Amino acid sequence: MYQRCMSVQQLAEKFSVTALVNALLREWQNYEVRDNEVVFFNSNNKFLGIVLERFSNVGCHAFSGTFFRTTGMEKEFLSFELFVQELFQMIGMHKKMHVLYPRIMESSRNLAAILDYRYSSFTELLGRPSWNFIEAEQALLLGHNVHPCPKSKSEFTQNDHRLFAPEFCNAFLLKWVLLKKEFISENFSGYFDDFEWHYDLYKRDHANPIREGYVPFPFHPWQFDKLSQNEALKELIQNENLIPAESEGKQLWKATSSLRTIYCEESKYMLKFSLSLRITNSIRHLQSEEVVRGLQVHEAMNSQNGQQFLAKHPNFKILNEPSFLAIKSPLKPMHLETIVLIRENPFMTGVKQEAVVLSTITQAGPYLTDGFFSSRHIDALNWFSLYLEKVLGPFILAHADHGILFGAHQQNIIVQLVDSYPSGVIFRDCQGTGYTWLGYEKMKNEVASLDLHNGNVLDDCMAHALLGYYLIINSTFSLINTLSVQCKCSEEMLLRMLSQYLLDTKDCDLLDSTFIDYLLSSSELKQKGNFFCCLNGLNENTEKNPLDIYNTIKNPLYDI
Repeated sequence: MYQRCMSVQQLAEKFSVTALVNALLREWQNYEVRDNEVVFFNSNNKFLGIVLERFSNVGCHAFSGTFFRTTGMEKEFLSFELFVQELFQMIGMHKKMHVLYPRIMESSRNLAAILDYRYSSFTELLGRPSWNFIEAEQALLLGHNVHPCPKSKSEFTQNDHRLFAPEFCNAFLLKWVLLKKEFISENFSGYFDDFEWHYDLYKRDHANPIREGYVPFPFHPWQFDKLSQNEALKELIQNENLIPAESEGKQLWKATSSLRTIYCEESKYMLKFSLSLRITNSIRHLQSEEVVRGLQVHEAMNSQNGQQFLAKHPNFKILNEPSFLAIKSPLKPMHLETIVLIRENPFMTGVKQEAVVLSTITQAGPYLTDGFFSSRHIDALNWFSLYLEKVLGPFILAHADHGILFGAHQQNIIVQLVDSYPSGVIFRDCQGTGYTWLGYEKMKNEVASLDLHNGNVLDDCMAHALLGYYLIINSTFSLINTLSVQCKCSEEMLLRMLSQYLLDTKDCDLLDSTFIDYLLSSSELKQKGNFFCCLNGLNENTEKNPLDIYNTIKNPLYDI
């Protein structure tokens, strides 16, 4: 039992500092590994250290949660809070500490509450041979494994956290309004014809007829309360251009691992909302160019090029996002904080095949016992071999032969499983999808929205950096580390398997092998700098150049 060795607070601090320090080590060079300790230093003969439990060649180190400060010959052990404060001093960023330090502490407190609440249910879940979709989503207790504040939701009250955060497994009702037709902004993919999807959802919730001249519009209940003081919405309500539904609905919805995307097992669509909430690096307002890209992916995959890709990879699926709604006003064509989009839901009642988000699969054992792999007694080499073929392969070949760049980080990859081993992959969150010049040339005459000036037709430098970070560093390296730890095999062996797979794939007469060349021939790889992005208070979603928050790390594939 975890209580005998560590309290939930100690567990939360251990995992919080692990994600924090791993993020910093990818962006900061003034440290050394000495006698199973990572030691930070500066020019004042002061040293700050943390005990290292396990070194990782892919940058996913494990730390014990023991911290110390050394001045001269004197070594002093520190609390978690004091260690973090000293860390800001050590890297010369104490003047910016007020931006990030509160979020780090809040994230750790949230994690302690989650670990305390979920111990029994999570232990029971690990004992099952398979999980359903929402169980796997809600099992992501630790969050982003290389980030300074993975569980920060500072705009949430404690009650909000319990009700709307996925880790607490609660269900809630949509907030519906009736909106005058002239104030709705809506858009659809050219291949989508379910134009009344929001009417159908409303009718499942309410028996009352819809007023003439109005359309039903769904809100996340937290977001509706947050916007209750918004002047534009207040004016709409005062003029009866927006009428909140008086009665509650019927269908229960649950948050997925991304929190702002919600799921109902009886609905053929999930809903993704703008939330006025900062999570990891971004205020979670959907951007107009993002939601249009969701429609674009639907159209691209219905093009000749997209259909050819899907035909070659029958075990690759996309959760399309073919429509979105927003409220508009005379002064704004779209109020970003009101956007809601639909996402296909193949996990309705009765679906039997197991499908688990990769970030849950790669999660460390939250209670220092079992994780996904160790609880199921997985053969690491067999699992990873199937991952390379069934999961990684389609994303690599989408780039190489079709010019499509899927933003496939851990939380966007859902692994389909048969007897706990990979059989296919489902990609979600289409907003980050881009295209190379190859893809542009193949689809420009069929996909009208594919435009050289819209920001997601990328040159090789940006394409390789973004795909390399999401698909390899964030997803595959994390998987390699977790398999190594839970199945007691070496990271080096799995890295060699990855390298050999890339070499074999390159020999398959690809149209564009430059991404594979980047992975195998570069001594360094580009990675997203989560630590300094958070420290500088940047909103990742609104940065003009995504590479502005990237830096380089050593490539563990280079010397394999």
